Amino acid sequence: MAKFYVKSGTLEVIISRKDALEASIAGLLMTNKFDTIDEYFYVDERGYRDYVSADNTTNVIATKSIVRAAGWELSRDDDPLP
Repeated sequence: MAKFYVKSGTLEVIISRKDALEASIAGLLMTNKFDTIDEYFYVDERGYRDYVSADNTTNVIATKSIVRAAGWELSRDDDPLP
């Protein structure tokens, strides 16, 4: 398992999983009512990244894809994402 730094909005967690998608799903499951999540999750093995610091080796995964992969649904009112 690899160690991934997962960042989206105020969420920042370090997670060991087999790939970036599994790490981002685990990160989503660790959110609480105080976290705000952005449109994308930034997943990297070298440290936390965001839209400014991400490079071509950073995994950038749409939050909507992660929500679906986790088996969750967004209600129409909660779905500002395209």
